[in-house]
Amino acid sequence: MTKTRLLTIVAVVVTLAPASWAQAPEGWTVPRTADGRPDLQGIWASDSATPLQRPEALGGRTTLTDEEVAALEAHAVAYAAQGGDAVFGDSVFLSALASLNEPDAPDGQRPPFWSYDNQWMEGRWFDNRTSLIVDPSNGRIPPLTAEAVARNERARAEREAVLARPPSGVTEELARLDRGVLCRGGRLPMSGRGYNSNYQVFQTPTHVAIQMEMMHDTRLIPVRPAGEVVDVRQDLGVSYGRWEGDTFVVETTGFTGGINGSSDNVRLIERFTRVGPERLQYEYTLDDPSTWTQPWTVRIFMRPAPGTGFIYEYACHEGNYAAELSLRSTRAAEKAAGQ
Repeated sequence: MTKTRLLTIVAVVVTLAPASWAQAPEGWTVPRTADGRPDLQGIWASDSATPLQRPEALGGRTTLTDEEVAALEAHAVAYAAQGGDAVFGDSVFLSALASLNEPDAPDGQRPPFWSYDNQWMEGRWFDNRTSLIVDPSNGRIPPLTAEAVARNERARAEREAVLARPPSGVTEELARLDRGVLCRGGRLPMSGRGYNSNYQVFQTPTHVAIQMEMMHDTRLIPVRPAGEVVDVRQDLGVSYGRWEGDTFVVETTGFTGGINGSSDNVRLIERFTRVGPERLQYEYTLDDPSTWTQPWTVRIFMRPAPGTGFIYEYACHEGNYAAELSLRSTRAAEKAAGQ
């Protein structure tokens, strides 16, 4: 297929897309459960190609033209057709943008990932927005506080100290170094895009459960009044949900280790709204005065996941070989040294 033909086909698709993201089609009504609440159930895919932060090259532009979006998607489609290295996160958009701005530059603008190729990736969806961040209005994560900068520096020094030590041959050290041991669970907020980024929602009058494909954790969110404080801390925090009109609002606190570089005291507010027959609007706000100079908000549009209608286990690795082999090699080295 020629590049000209590809651009033409993509332009037709993309030109129709922007109006459908946040605007319900005429005559559509929100589907409801037996108790009258909006029906959020289903497997929703979060595969937007829009970058989290607005690229500096775009200045203050909040949207792109249909022609620009078509050119970006054409580049992404052409790259995927080559069967090359996997492209994660914002790299799909940023690579295409760099190639359009500098046609003679090497493709990709990123180091190769090596262990993954594009067969592991879902196709990404383009729209006219230049950032997923909708607040602040500049589409950028707010500056870090002095406290957060110092905290990050301490964490960096701790990581470097661990990596500088020779292997001890004990499993406690592997938890910091081995990918197999690090596969411990999903992450919040639910901002994964393109790689194990499906979310299945189950709903009753008293609870909403969300199964996350990445690391296959399931969030069980009770529907209860605001203000009931539970003094517990865990990796995914402690969540409760409430209905504000047709929007399901989830508030989560009590994290261990923070999220997105925050402190443990971050407050995460998520908002789920059906905005079309095949659209779920997912919006989240991170509020942590000890980390960022102001709260910031992200808006992602999800659509029904393609495929079988099931979420399969994400195993993360094919057997925890590294732990056994590391321990075995260390014992062998000790034996050879006469220890």
